[in-house]
Amino acid sequence: MEFEIGYILALVVIGLSFLGFFLALIIDEINKKKGIFIFILSLVLFALGIYSYCMVAQWQKTKGGHSPNKLNYYLNIYREPPPSSKIPF
Repeated sequence: MEFEIGYILALVVIGLSFLGFFLALIIDEINKKKGIFIFILSLVLFALGIYSYCMVAQWQKTKGGHSPNKLNYYLNIYREPPPSSKIPF
C-alpha cells in the first residue's frame, strides 16, 4: 500500500504545479514579474513531482517485486479462463 500512497502524493504535487501554472497565467495579466516568479516556482514543483514519481517507481521496482506495473498483475488474476476445447457428448 505504501507504493500507491507514494504515487498519489507525487501526482498531488504535480497537480498543484498545474494549478500554479494557471495562477501564473492569471497573475501575468496583472503583474509580469510576479507571474514569471510563480511560473518558475511551478516549474520547480513540477520537476519535484516528476522526481518523486520516479523515485517511488524505483523503490517499488527494488522492493515490490518483478514488475512496477500492478495493472498487469490484477489483469492476470481476474482473467477468465479460456473455454475448454473438449466437446461434451
